[in-house]
Amino acid sequence: MSEPVLPLEITHLVKEFSTKRALNDFNLTLAQGEIAALLGPNGAGKTTLIGCLLGFLSADAGQIRLFGEDVNSLTPQVRNRIGFVPQTLTGFTWFRVGELLTYLAGYRPADTPQDDRWLEWAALDPTARIKSLSGGERQRLAIVLALRFRPDLIVLDEPVASLDPQARHDFMRLLPEYAHQHGATVLISSHIISDLENICDRFVIMRRGQIVLDVSEAVLQGQVRHLSALPRPEWGVHVLAPAEDGGVWVSGWQPGLDDAALGQGVAVQQPDVETLFLALSR
Repeated sequence: MSEPVLPLEITHLVKEFSTKRALNDFNLTLAQGEIAALLGPNGAGKTTLIGCLLGFLSADAGQIRLFGEDVNSLTPQVRNRIGFVPQTLTGFTWFRVGELLTYLAGYRPADTPQDDRWLEWAALDPTARIKSLSGGERQRLAIVLALRFRPDLIVLDEPVASLDPQARHDFMRLLPEYAHQHGATVLISSHIISDLENICDRFVIMRRGQIVLDVSEAVLQGQVRHLSALPRPEWGVHVLAPAEDGGVWVSGWQPGLDDAALGQGVAVQQPDVETLFLALSR
């Protein structure tokens, strides 16, 4: 039996700007149905990575494959399976909302299935000109354009930063519903980590163009811990980063170690994604 084709496969990716290496031997694969958070401080390389995997930027080395095809030579069939939500929608300002939706739909086969939940969620006036829309309305339109035609791979770069609290809440509820219903793969970059904790089953944390932690939600909760002091060598855990309170973050924790830590006077706490992210971003 042949191996399943992965929605996203990045191997040994390198991207340089002048004297700065924005991506340094970067590797990442996503399986069908995964919802992965892409986290990192400003300058970590997240936007550069997204630009490369969507073909907006050319990598200096390495390879990106989307559904088995090289990103530099995607067929129309694969392109139609990808949805991208930028941080800010630019261009098309002379169109009315309905006109733009009709115009872009013309680039897809007539029988392409649609998901009208996004139009209902966005609640945009089809007669409004795009140049008259608020920032939040433009962002809702960007989400509709990306998700209306049921993509199998969704890439989102700070998609909710300009949404009002209700629209953001509803979107973060609809997105995982959509992904689970259609088996779609999602890669979402956002600084609102509380949103990502609620919907993501994998967390990829970047720093200086590389991944410093790539962990599933299950492993994060089961094997990552905050310790009030350094672990004993015989515990066999790996120190991820120092904590701001003088303790440390570790991976590889096992349930049987709780008693050992208690015997050494070491307090053990469950992970908090935002606090762990801040520790790994220093």
